[in-house]
Amino acid sequence: MFDQFHGAIEVLEDPVAKRLVANWADVRGNYVAPTEAPRSALAAGMEQGLRETPMLLGSMRLEARKAANEALGAAIAAHYPEFLVKDAAQLEKIRLRGSIRGEREFHLVRHRIDILEAEPGWKEDLLQLYELLDRFEARGK
Repeated sequence: MFDQFHGAIEVLEDPVAKRLVANWADVRGNYVAPTEAPRSALAAGMEQGLRETPMLLGSMRLEARKAANEALGAAIAAHYPEFLVKDAAQLEKIRLRGSIRGEREFHLVRHRIDILEAEPGWKEDLLQLYELLDRFEARGK
């Protein structure tokens, strides 16, 4: 999955994309080659990296971020679709609850906004998500 994602973003003319590709080249061997680390630890590390990737994409230029979000979505859908199902369920819980609890949920909502902003026809959903972010950020001040 990460190979597919990084292969897709390596063509982007964006410094963040270049750093992500270089970083993956540096650490890829830790996940592909057998190590002494337990498989569960490797899996947890990969999932954590997957969860943090949208935060890193947020600092890209708009067009590069759109392409990177699409590449990430395609890679996840192809290799780890249950991740998308879990995130969709978590987003629905956040919406029904009407509040964001913690940084992880904040970044999940922020990533969803990045995806919807790149597509027409999501105005009502975006307004609800913006409101959730605003309330969360207001609590932190």
